[in-house]
Amino acid sequence: MEYLRWRFNGVTFIGYKIQNSTPVFGEISHLSDMPIRISDIQRPGSYELVAGYRFRLSYAPPKWYLLPPEHSVLKVSPNYEVVDAINNSLVNRVVMFGIKPCDFNAIAVLDEILTSKHPIYVKRRSSIVAMIIEECLEPAETCFCSITGTGPTVLRGYDLAYARLDENTVIFKPGSTLGEEIIKATGLRVAVQEQVETYYSTLERAVGIMNTRLPRLEEIQRALRKSVKNEKLWRALSEKCTGCGNCNYVCPTCFCIEIVDRVEESHTIRTALWTACRTYTYGLVAGGHFRRDLYMRYRHFVLHKFLFYSKQTRGLLGCVGCGRCTTWCPLGLDLKETLVRVVKEVD
Repeated sequence: MEYLRWRFNGVTFIGYKIQNSTPVFGEISHLSDMPIRISDIQRPGSYELVAGYRFRLSYAPPKWYLLPPEHSVLKVSPNYEVVDAINNSLVNRVVMFGIKPCDFNAIAVLDEILTSKHPIYVKRRSSIVAMIIEECLEPAETCFCSITGTGPTVLRGYDLAYARLDENTVIFKPGSTLGEEIIKATGLRVAVQEQVETYYSTLERAVGIMNTRLPRLEEIQRALRKSVKNEKLWRALSEKCTGCGNCNYVCPTCFCIEIVDRVEESHTIRTALWTACRTYTYGLVAGGHFRRDLYMRYRHFVLHKFLFYSKQTRGLLGCVGCGRCTTWCPLGLDLKETLVRVVKEVD
């Protein structure tokens, strides 16, 4: 971290951190802010922190920095003149530190969709000068990134990646010339053959665990296409869903916003707020409602992630297998169970 502070002159580190005993995504002032001695136990509708060294992720992905839940778009005078454009307390140089491969790949998805459409996202995205990735060697119960091809390791586009072999051993690999600089500057020892073998065997085990949880992606997509008109199936699949929108808010690739104008004494602030396609009001328009029934909104969420996103992102899925939508569902609705059932009953 000190090398990067020197290298980029006042850089801000952002990543998963513990704040008031809660894992969040925000500014890291010191390594002690990070969940280094903490592990998380994730199950459908359940999240628990325990002592350990296998922390996966918090409810908040990098989207919380790149596209904040609430952000000002512009300020307008009583004469309808724009008096203040995008500000949003932007920092100049940011290092994404310790983010997981699934969230790293989610940024690539958002890049495809928002780079030409959302100026605030563009400004915040351009502030990132380095990507430091922590690879996952032990998946949570809700994880399936190997199915979506977004983890548990990274192959390209990053600067430096590391993985914790055990409580006291960390193995690093560079992904760019900057990554090579960092390794050289910190004087790390070359990993011995036994450590390299442990790294690859542990990764292979993690992939094997996740691959047993779901069919192959091609099978899932084929079954989803066939399921579109099966109203009975989708009504059954969405029985536990309440339409609260939690899944949208914690999803690292959901990007929908709504605009609210807040009138104050001397000006009006135009503000963007996250919105959720699972909630009732999302489909409510002046002429009626285009997804009145909850099963329609649940079906849309699943189809969008696995079929529709790729039409916007040059083939990238909208789901990165992080499992947040399952972990933070108050009813424990498991996306994996939905996908397995669709394949079983349709394909």
